[in-house]
Order: sequence, then C-alpha cells, then structure tokens
Amino acid sequence: MAFSSDADLVKLVPDILQLGITSFSNEHPKAQADIERDLRIKWWPRKRRSGDTEEMDNNKLTDAQFTQAASFLVLWMYVLPKLTNWVDNDRFLEMIDFYKARYGEEMEAVYGDGIEYDLDGDGTVTDLEKEFIGVNRLNR
Repeated sequence: MAFSSDADLVKLVPDILQLGITSFSNEHPKAQADIERDLRIKWWPRKRRSGDTEEMDNNKLTDAQFTQAASFLVLWMYVLPKLTNWVDNDRFLEMIDFYKARYGEEMEAVYGDGIEYDLDGDGTVTDLEKEFIGVNRLNR
C-alpha cells in the first residue's frame, strides 16, 4: 500500500477528483518510490552503522510518517502537471510551486523529527530506532 491515497489529496484540494481525472491511484506508488529513493540517498547512509552491508528495507518504515509528504509530492509531480495548461496565471501552475515547497518543508520536518524505522523488525519503533542522524554531524 502506498504512503498516500486519493482521499489524502481530497483533504488538501477538495475538488481534485472533479477536474476531469477521477483517480490518481497509479501516481501514489510512484511518489512512494520517490520518497524511498530520497531516504536511501539522504538518510540511510547516515543511519546504518559502519560496516553494515544491509540495504534499507522499505517495509520497516512507518508509512503514516510519510502520508503528508507523499500527498504533496503526488500533487506537485504527478497530478497538477496533468491539469495545467502551462500558461501564465494558471491555477494549477501556481499550485505546483506551492506543493513543491510544502513537500520540501515536510520532508525536512520528518528528517528533523527522526525517521521511524523498525531496525530489528519486532513491530515496534523504539527511540533508538528513531534516532535523528544530523546531516552535518560527524559519526565515528
């Protein structure tokens, strides 16, 4: 199951499913894959310990932690470009910039709060498993 759904989009843009496209179900898994790739690049190398060879297991992430970010990403990258006419003063063109910025802000907030990752696979995310790994922090 993807991090977000059409219902999450409707919470943000109530008329989104009334604009000519009645479902964006194919776009939600794309956004999830984008977020997971972002995590593998920006977060996972700092989370895993020196000498670990294990790759990030996407199933160990807490999906709900990314619902808001995934909703913003679906709107920014996949939905609104389909709806815009690409002319000045187009509602959707302005919304693309808005949701792109919201996505960046939300992901920074998630990184700052700590990624919930069930490292040991026991079904519970402890405070140590949610440890924030700072970008500018030197780990030895």
